[in-house]
Amino acid sequence: MPELSGVLAALQIPPEYSRYESIIDSDVIERLRRWKQDVLRTLIELETRLQQMNLEHASLSLKEQGDIVSAASVFDGEGDWTASDSRKVACDIVHRFSEPPLSLVVQILQHNLKPIFQSNPHPSLSLETGRKLARPAGGPSASQDFYDTQTWKDYPGVSNTVLWCVRNLPTSAYEELWPFVIPPIMALLDDYEARYKLLGVNITSVMLERVPSSLLKRTGVDSLLMASLSRSLTQLQSPETPFLLPAAISTTLTLIQLTTVAGSENRFNQLCGLLGDGIIGSIWPYSSDRLEALLASVDALPQVFQSLGIGCARYLKVLITQLVHPLAPLKHEKTSVALQMSSLRALSAVIKACPERIPQWKGTIINGVARCWVGVIDSESTVDDDLNSGDGLKRELKNVSGQLAIVCPSVLQEEYPRFIAADAKIFKDLFGSTN
Repeated sequence: MPELSGVLAALQIPPEYSRYESIIDSDVIERLRRWKQDVLRTLIELETRLQQMNLEHASLSLKEQGDIVSAASVFDGEGDWTASDSRKVACDIVHRFSEPPLSLVVQILQHNLKPIFQSNPHPSLSLETGRKLARPAGGPSASQDFYDTQTWKDYPGVSNTVLWCVRNLPTSAYEELWPFVIPPIMALLDDYEARYKLLGVNITSVMLERVPSSLLKRTGVDSLLMASLSRSLTQLQSPETPFLLPAAISTTLTLIQLTTVAGSENRFNQLCGLLGDGIIGSIWPYSSDRLEALLASVDALPQVFQSLGIGCARYLKVLITQLVHPLAPLKHEKTSVALQMSSLRALSAVIKACPERIPQWKGTIINGVARCWVGVIDSESTVDDDLNSGDGLKRELKNVSGQLAIVCPSVLQEEYPRFIAADAKIFKDLFGSTN
């Protein structure tokens, strides 16, 4: 359909949008602004044509359907090239192809996505089979070549099309289509820019919901994904860091649970690697002055503790020290209410995970909780912009003291009564209500 092809061509996103934040040429910025304004009209025109064809019972070829989904799906997400109005129309267009036949997903993977990514093969991945290579193709400089020839970045929003395919690919089809599915995901996941890593992590998370674990292990892609997710934990200075770190940690947990046996040594070692080498070893040593990175990692801890269980005991010294520290930091050090609340939630989780080892740390925990409580009481006597933060912090402090009393009942007869005796007005509400 010549008319349809013209509409789709008008929806092609200018490649300059892939580096939009660095553009300083006013003429280019103005040209992109006008194009962005025209997009909404073009999308509306496309939707109108599809509605008319539906009324006339006209049929689209498989190629035309694939081209439409590819053209509209790039706007069905966040990006400098789209706005809320355009996104809504694009979403309506893509929704017309919900629950698509497998043939349409195959069409897009083979004919719309493969040409974009095939010129930039991942050095550790076979494009023919989707298997991990025994050694990187291209020798020692392969990784640098991989970053130097990223022509797929000239197609902003292409990750949204990859995500659409992954969402609509049934489990039974992954085996046959693996060589088309995994290369785009690895290109995103192993990119050096955090924004593309985040897109890759999110797509990987969706893929793990339905991909057969046997396929991941047999092709060796499980180890490629694990290595890529681990590298994501080193991205500590990007605007995407607060979203990338918890997403990478959560996806890593899913990958471990999918590819290892519950209770096995392999699963235990991989979980320890995530907590010990990943969070404790890769994030915490470099985030003392990066509160957003630290907060993001602490937010992700409860799910790690739940998976590792008593295995957390080997890290208790560093865990308790780190989680207690933000509750009452030194004057020259920074903290925030958000970090304090996340630390308290993580403390509750680690107390539940390894209750047998907590009694020896009860003094450290009580000290931090009591100091933070006094700080909250003191702040209530001053003007506070966030009136709810004090109540939320008090609730988390009470929760920790209650959890501690469950696994270490002696605090009800020893430590807690001493605090109340010293100053009942301040500590009765914290320690006196615990039973």
